[in-house]
Amino acid sequence: MARPARFSSRSALSGAALLLLASLFPILPAASAMEAVDFREAVTRALSNNAVVQAAGEEAVAARRDADAARGYLLPSVRFDEKFVRTTVPAEAFGLKMNQEKLLASDFADVRNFNSPPPRNDFLATLSLEQPLFAPKAYIGYGMAKTEADAKGHDLYRRKEDAVYRVLTSYLDVITSRRFVEVAGQGLSDAREHLRIAESLEAAGMGLTSDVLRAKVAVASAESAKVTAENRLELARRGLSLAMGEPGAPPVDVTGPPPEFPDLGTPGEGGTAKTGRADLRASSLRVSNAGSVVRLRRSGYLPDVGLLAAYQVDAEDSPFSSDNRTWKVGVGLTWNIFDGMRREAEIGKAVADRRRARAYDRGMRDQAAFEAARADLGVKEATLREEIARAALVSAEEGVRLLQSRYENHLGRMADLLDAQTALDGARAARIRAENDVRLSRAQRLYASGGLLSFVAPNAETGKEKNR
Repeated sequence: MARPARFSSRSALSGAALLLLASLFPILPAASAMEAVDFREAVTRALSNNAVVQAAGEEAVAARRDADAARGYLLPSVRFDEKFVRTTVPAEAFGLKMNQEKLLASDFADVRNFNSPPPRNDFLATLSLEQPLFAPKAYIGYGMAKTEADAKGHDLYRRKEDAVYRVLTSYLDVITSRRFVEVAGQGLSDAREHLRIAESLEAAGMGLTSDVLRAKVAVASAESAKVTAENRLELARRGLSLAMGEPGAPPVDVTGPPPEFPDLGTPGEGGTAKTGRADLRASSLRVSNAGSVVRLRRSGYLPDVGLLAAYQVDAEDSPFSSDNRTWKVGVGLTWNIFDGMRREAEIGKAVADRRRARAYDRGMRDQAAFEAARADLGVKEATLREEIARAALVSAEEGVRLLQSRYENHLGRMADLLDAQTALDGARAARIRAENDVRLSRAQRLYASGGLLSFVAPNAETGKEKNR
């Protein structure tokens, strides 16, 4: 008995030393304080930091800039040119002298003035304006660019919804993993209590050594399950950090109650896909653009008409002097009559692309309808499984209580008690998983119908209004 007493005194001394250190250093910060966020904050940070959302946002901005550039082909083009020319080319020297209004009658007296003119300088400044009057390709192209910009805005909205859904699943995974740790700890506590009872009965000569060994194995198994649950919790916290877009994905804990989603009841025929999803709206716009490409190719049969105006200043000595000022105004027409059947080939390709876009859109809508039906069935299944899990947990708890009482009164076996405890641990985990599945299935139904982002973050930008 001396040896345990020595160990007990050592433990007491160690505890006293720890208390002394704690009293001497009360202001030391925690070694690694883990950040904790609630669901709203996690969503907000994901919408700001998620790399996929940022990339989709830049694509939407670029598409809007493409539309602005396409509109520029319909607006006037104003350009200023300034250049210096020095030449002895007869035709050019004669023309420069004429433009400068320095052509004299004496210049026509000797033909050498035309054939071998002296070097001639000219500072030429031109202000020109071009305005399309009839440009079918420009009109159609501008409409296509605006439509694609709208489609990119819908893509951005869906990417945000993807990010919110990923945060949601990660957030619920952290909550579930933390509760699994609690359940594992509770199971370990129960296993240790069974071991205590078995050891006390053995010490009193009323129990079996085999029961003690079985109880020790059960304690070891419970300890292993607790380690596994803690490891899963650590991975879940890092997964949440990754979904939030945190650099390096450090572990992030959750705080506050779990997010709750409405029970929309039994959906009508066609499922929740009846409500418009952003990706389906984007696909519909791209189908429209595919039809516009056909019109764009066919517009190659039409002419282009434009207005041209220019104001020109010629000077011989310096760009700041003015020897002559001239102007011109005109209207031009360009009509490609025959281009080697290239237009016909491009029209055929555009028609095939339009059929491809329609087929792709139909496939997306069929997939969306399937996802909606699957989400509806998932809600129904998760709700029923939660009810079953609750009832199973009540039965398992009562079974363990009865078998433990029977074992303590020498009417039951340790093996039966451990089997009942295993069933209870499973029932606890099943209930936690069922509760998580109910929340997740309702969120999946919102996600499948395209209403998750508007429910979670109603003030989030749609992407179409973001224009930097």
